[in-house]
Amino acid sequence: MPMLGKKDKDKEVLELSANVVLKSQDTIQIPETPAKIILDKENFSIFPEDGGIYLFSYREIIDLVPEDYKLKLFFDKEKELVVSQLGYQYEDFVKIFIKLRNELLLKDLLFQEALKKSGFEADFLYSDKSGAEKQKGKAEFKFYQTALVILPERGELVRIHFSDILELKTDDFQAIITDEAGQRFVISKLGEKFNFFKEILNGCLNEISLNIQNFIKEIWPEIDFATLNKISKLMKEGKAVKRKDIEIISSEFWQRLEKKIMRTEMKKEYEFLQTIGEKDEIYIGFKKGLMGKLTGDYLWFFIPIYPIRDKPLQAAAAVPKIAERISNGVYDEKSKLGNAVAFEATGEKETGRATYFFRIVSRKEYAKIKDINAQIDDLIIKISRALGAINFRREPIYLPEEKLDEPEYVRYKFSMAKIPEIKLMRELFIGRVVHRDDEQWQKDVRNLLEFNIGSKDDTEKWSKVTEDEQKIAEVAENKTEPLQKIK
Repeated sequence: MPMLGKKDKDKEVLELSANVVLKSQDTIQIPETPAKIILDKENFSIFPEDGGIYLFSYREIIDLVPEDYKLKLFFDKEKELVVSQLGYQYEDFVKIFIKLRNELLLKDLLFQEALKKSGFEADFLYSDKSGAEKQKGKAEFKFYQTALVILPERGELVRIHFSDILELKTDDFQAIITDEAGQRFVISKLGEKFNFFKEILNGCLNEISLNIQNFIKEIWPEIDFATLNKISKLMKEGKAVKRKDIEIISSEFWQRLEKKIMRTEMKKEYEFLQTIGEKDEIYIGFKKGLMGKLTGDYLWFFIPIYPIRDKPLQAAAAVPKIAERISNGVYDEKSKLGNAVAFEATGEKETGRATYFFRIVSRKEYAKIKDINAQIDDLIIKISRALGAINFRREPIYLPEEKLDEPEYVRYKFSMAKIPEIKLMRELFIGRVVHRDDEQWQKDVRNLLEFNIGSKDDTEKWSKVTEDEQKIAEVAENKTEPLQKIK
């Protein structure tokens, strides 16, 4: 007789019996058999009737489909688990399973964000920019510091960043949200909680706007209201904004923003990267810290590094190999400087600072591309969105794939699998240059750019070899470049 109920509030949440089949590509790993299934808060276990134990984490599940009174779970490498023969317990099982998985993934995604308000249940309809339906049904709604999270009863969680909301309508007891990507969310049947929901949502949006206005007024206390309003609409919290777009509104604000950077620990990096990068293409952004005064706020910038036809050769000469080509008279259009975007941030306390570099286009494409500038804006917007999705944590950027299976880092796997911008950011990541002293940092930046120009393989990453490893390498291979290629 199947048993449904809570046994241990901290561990076991649900125990029942069902039939299971586990397939891996064309191989049947568990033929269809009756089994006991136990769900806890982070894992679920399967005990087939004929013996054996199989433990799975909810994080392993890439997708799930409840249909025809079966729950199909899809894992990596074409592995699929089908749970059936649940009888009258099917609806409860699906609801609890999805809730447990969503709660764990929510904890993984939010990276220390505080919960502001919960307790809202309603219907929702989620459609993409073409109007195609993506999800619908009943859901729970939770408000966090930077986002409204939708936890569907029969689907995957959805996170709506407040800074992404383009329009909010609250008519006929419905909240209709449209974001910058053209996605649309219709929230209805809130009942007596509709006005409270509307009040909380408007309050969150107002707080985001006040954060950026406070930031602007700290930089420019005497700013007039009209200019403040224009800049705050452009420079949303957590969004990178292009220098040219700011200067169209106010060149004085841009100058003050640069002075703000020059008063931070990023001063020398900002100055140096401008000598080899494109000043007019700089992006700057601001984000409120998650823990207020305990951690501080984020201020960051992107600087693209690539040549234009009228760039002085002195800038190209910042890279030793190109300098040698120039002195030998063989510098030409194919001697590209960069194909990189540098990202630098100051803010919440971390174990150390580093500058991160991303490819603009594929290395093969870069050798022949004529207008790389056309790629920059879209790329920086996507990287900025990815950074917002991980709340500016750095580990999801640079951790190699094999590290993601370690207990300390497994929480990042879901966001990397499900958020396209994070996957793209990791693919384009060239390497990071750690700050120890100015001379070392500049040397390593040049080495990284040199590596990026010379490599033909987009999967290769730059990494600095330690001093001891370098001495061994120099003796063994008679090399002097402090670089290693990591696939």
